Amino acid sequence: MKKRKRFYNNKKRNQKWTEEEKGRKIDFADKYIEGSNSSNKFDSGYKSKAKSTAKAKAKRQKSFKNIIIAIICIALIGVGYTGMDTYMAVKESAYKSKAEVTEEASNLKSIQLHFASYKTESISLDSSIMLSSVINDTAALGFSSITFDAKRSDGTIGYASELAFVDTFSALSSPASKPKASVKELLANDLLPIARISCYKDNLAPKYIPDAAVKTKKNKLFKDNNSNTYLNPDSETAYNYIKDIIQELSTMGISVFVLCDCDLPESISKNYGDGFETLSKKLYSDIEGDIKLLEEVDVEITGVDKNTGKASNSAIKEEIKAFKKIGKNQVYCISSELDSERLISQLEKNNISSYIIIG
Repeated sequence: MKKRKRFYNNKKRNQKWTEEEKGRKIDFADKYIEGSNSSNKFDSGYKSKAKSTAKAKAKRQKSFKNIIIAIICIALIGVGYTGMDTYMAVKESAYKSKAEVTEEASNLKSIQLHFASYKTESISLDSSIMLSSVINDTAALGFSSITFDAKRSDGTIGYASELAFVDTFSALSSPASKPKASVKELLANDLLPIARISCYKDNLAPKYIPDAAVKTKKNKLFKDNNSNTYLNPDSETAYNYIKDIIQELSTMGISVFVLCDCDLPESISKNYGDGFETLSKKLYSDIEGDIKLLEEVDVEITGVDKNTGKASNSAIKEEIKAFKKIGKNQVYCISSELDSERLISQLEKNNISSYIIIG
């Protein structure tokens, strides 16, 4: 039987292929290659080494993150301090500006006051029942202030004064028995207390201190057509008397004073240094404390219509329009018998913001 020829023979055994190797490296098969130096990531040693490498890498990343965070924190702190310093500088500047404004605003001498005031009898300042009644009535009518006569044009004093001159003249007449306590109570009820002072017209002091009085050429007390006598504006004694009254009231809490009778009669005025401007300038210079001195401007409102003989709003308006315009150191003192509510309403409608209704 003829031997079958084998498909394969051994002629080229142990010879390399002439065709170049193709394909890709298979990582997981490396461990099956004998003598291979490749790392075996499937055995326990490799796993331990890989784990250690991962931990080291994580540690480096964490350290890097911490460094970045530290740098950011330092930067934020620096910015924060810089910002705070800038903020404090701005606030300090703003505070100084505010303080200057506040200080300027608190200087009563330099500001213009706006108030609606009602004149009450001095005796009502008893810090008791009468004062409570006045406060209630005043508030109900819409007034923001109460005025009382501290020194009247007849020379009498309207508050419990401890001045030696007042005692010498026996000048007290229906006085406010507790002015200091009453002033405190008025302020607590948001009512501005105002002291009205007749400066030179005085029918008491000239009799006791002739050297402080206005005299005639015959060295007798000068009297006007109504037999009123006057303190001499050029007399230091007369000036000190007025100053001491204002200063005493200032210590009781009063800061606003309305001065009237600052001018002597026209027939003698040119011979003396009278007038509100001259007197107030000297008082501001000599009196310690924050005070406001206002000059009284006397006006009258009847409100009577000439045609009907009855009060009318149009008549009131016409009289108000005839008022002389006042400055920031002046205030209207209104004499009127009209109903207070009606009068206040018409004054407000006609832009009169600072006034005292005397009655």
